[in-house]
Amino acid sequence: MKFNYLVVDDEQLARKLIISHASKVDTLELTGEYSSAIEAANAVRKHKIDLIFLDIQMPELNGLDFLRTLKNPPAIVLTTAYRDFAIEAFELDVLDYLLKPISFERFLKATNKFFQSKQPDQLRVDHSADDNLIYLKADRRIYPVEMDEILYIESLDDYVKVYLTNRVLITRENISTLEQKLPSALFVRIHRSFIISRKKIDSMSSEFVQVGGKELPFGRAFKQSAMALLKLEK
Repeated sequence: MKFNYLVVDDEQLARKLIISHASKVDTLELTGEYSSAIEAANAVRKHKIDLIFLDIQMPELNGLDFLRTLKNPPAIVLTTAYRDFAIEAFELDVLDYLLKPISFERFLKATNKFFQSKQPDQLRVDHSADDNLIYLKADRRIYPVEMDEILYIESLDDYVKVYLTNRVLITRENISTLEQKLPSALFVRIHRSFIISRKKIDSMSSEFVQVGGKELPFGRAFKQSAMALLKLEK
């Protein structure tokens, strides 16, 4: 799924930085960049916009006044060099407030908020309850991954491999963090280094689980609870 976004800022370098950051997020698609809120207002009327990165201090019409003109505004991330507008901004229900210069890490945190805000609505419309998405950061991009694509997850020294049905994604996320994001009805932690999909089990014994043609061992600390869950599933 792609989400359309606008960048509205009277400074060209500021616009280019946002676009550069967004180019690393696979699910964001640029609809337009504008140096004034008036130009952006025309774009909002013509296109379906999901997200706007909006500067505050601009000529003719500032970002906050522009936001007040929108009856059903898309998600708004304010981008500004000034802290003074924060209280007023959040009273207008903005998604986030980014102070310039904006790092990629801070930008990514804001976009993750946006993706999380969309899951209860758009993602549930497009996918059945058993076909949810998880967003994974890999190769400096964000990838939407369907739960049914995941075979198993393997934790290595300083990164995690997520084995999918047709590819492998390598992420710096911690395996315990991923475990919290995954529904326990579909995934089981069998080892400090392995999480498996219940739906993708080929076979199992008292020592290992075979998934995707690979034998994955039970870890001592996880074996009893994992086997109990898997036997209930079987």
